[in-house]
Amino acid sequence: MRKIGTSPRLVAVGMLAIYRAVVSPVIHAINGPACRFEPSCSAYARDAIAEYGIIRGGIMAAWRVARCNPLGGHGFDPVRGREAAAEERSR
Repeated sequence: MRKIGTSPRLVAVGMLAIYRAVVSPVIHAINGPACRFEPSCSAYARDAIAEYGIIRGGIMAAWRVARCNPLGGHGFDPVRGREAAAEERSR
């Protein structure tokens, strides 16, 4: 994973850290754990923004949240690094 060096990425990752520390435990206390994916959507968003930047990573995170429904997917779905994505495209 790339180093988080730019301020928009740092702000977005910081906001996600606050969400994971404050809001997420309250939601889990009320509804119980209901994550369909591993890692959770907030962890996926953090990793996607850190790796791809706030715009592309944000779009990837929004798409992941949109897939989190009874008709969507489930299971292990990590953010693919740039190298892995480039290698897969070259095949």
